[in-house]
Amino acid sequence: MLKKFFMCTLAMMLTFSLLLTGCSEKEKQPATNVEEPGTDNDNAKGDSTESEGELDFVKLTYYFANSPVEDLKRINDLANKTIKEKINAEVEYKLLDWSQYAQKLNLMISSGEPFDMAFCGSWGEMNYFQNAASGAFLPLDDLLDKYAPVSKSRVPDQIWDGVKVNGNIYGVVNYQVWGMANARGIQLRQDLVDEFGFDWKAIKKWEDITPYLAKVKEKYPDMVGMEYARDVDNFAGLPTIYGMDAVGDTKLVGWVKVGEDKVNVINQYKTDEYKEYLKVFRDWYQKGYIKKDAATQKDISADRKANRVAAIYANAIPDMVDMPELSTFTMMSMSPDKKSYTRRFTEPFISASAPSATVITIGANSKNPERAMKYIELVNTDDFLFNTLTWGEEHVDYERISDKQIKVLDDAPYKFNYNEWQMGQSYGRYWWDQNADVEMREKSLGIVYEYDKTAQASPVIGFVFNSEPVKTEIANCNTVLDKYLSALGSGTVDPDEVLPKFLKELDKAGAEKIIAEKQKQIDEWLKANGR
Repeated sequence: MLKKFFMCTLAMMLTFSLLLTGCSEKEKQPATNVEEPGTDNDNAKGDSTESEGELDFVKLTYYFANSPVEDLKRINDLANKTIKEKINAEVEYKLLDWSQYAQKLNLMISSGEPFDMAFCGSWGEMNYFQNAASGAFLPLDDLLDKYAPVSKSRVPDQIWDGVKVNGNIYGVVNYQVWGMANARGIQLRQDLVDEFGFDWKAIKKWEDITPYLAKVKEKYPDMVGMEYARDVDNFAGLPTIYGMDAVGDTKLVGWVKVGEDKVNVINQYKTDEYKEYLKVFRDWYQKGYIKKDAATQKDISADRKANRVAAIYANAIPDMVDMPELSTFTMMSMSPDKKSYTRRFTEPFISASAPSATVITIGANSKNPERAMKYIELVNTDDFLFNTLTWGEEHVDYERISDKQIKVLDDAPYKFNYNEWQMGQSYGRYWWDQNADVEMREKSLGIVYEYDKTAQASPVIGFVFNSEPVKTEIANCNTVLDKYLSALGSGTVDPDEVLPKFLKELDKAGAEKIIAEKQKQIDEWLKANGR
């Protein structure tokens, strides 16, 4: 759902992409043979599969989200041949539609339904931090050290700090090809921009694309002008566009402003930035630039694949001002044949939520947590397994062009919808498809990884909010957010009428208590770290 669902997301999102958006998350751009960050992998591997022949056979489950994937069972069976050979286990890949995933995950957690592994993130409604704090997932520190040394060593220490809750790691970071720094912006259909003569390079904020959306509506009234998806609200899911960063799960009240001398926690829904956002999106909705059912739409993939979307949020780093050559091959997310222009609104930034955008968790009630961690290490180190899940079976779903590139067959029965960011760490391992200009991709990645070194970082990166003292207030606020956020954020309702009701109900639910608790914990964390 997302990337370069992300994610996050999750990477997502995660973005998701998360995100995964997928997140449109930063375009799901496969990696080249890049040096892994933070370690020499050959020295880090160790022997995490010691005495595998003595292990009893077990079956594991892995829950993840995607649009429908045909022939998944064939690929599941093919993957299990490698998994059984290496760690004497089989994994059942349990795909849930994006529209149902967060709800199903939270239902499994609340009911105590057993699961071994599940994709999670701090965006949308997956609530990584809250669920980890509530005991839904196992702490993974010892398991990582013992069974997944490569997976751990590949990720910088400060990134692991970003997925800790009460001092413990609860999610294995799917360190992705697109790095950690991000820059938020927009992706526009190249053919439409050229047709209208629209000056995409001048875009600096949402309202700057209004003339483009007006032309789309005039010439192609059945198209979706601006995409809105419930899981990635264009305000609540994108704090850096508005000069802010989230503390904990992204939509929850209590963001901080970036660039201020003191770290102050605020209610982001009471800011002028939110009021201006609602004004713009309400105007777009009333003029038909946003789908009428946007507030309830969760799965955006059908519109994207049918080339019905003219503008998509993008994690645009680098954008086409940074690197004009990108215009020769950058496609609209999930669209097979429509090129795009990307323009970022923000400078590169590493948000506090970036590490938790795309993680794999192990359920607290898993009967085989050690084997689950062995599997995570396997999928992160066995390129054949990872690429089987991502691309399918050679000669059936794809053909190899070179050691860096493949050709996806036109009649390939297995298509994974570029959701590799949910399956493991893609950094330095993911193949390019036949549409990629490998030289340009490598140059693009070089820019991304330089941004990882130089980008401004969140003032609260490494801080993890302990939600336990206000868990009742969080649950109450989440109920209010579910009631109002998408209706407001999509422009479906009049903000002059509904925003005051939304804010009043948030206050009644305990928003100010949550903000005060976040401020208290941040002040203590800053003092403890000498900041």
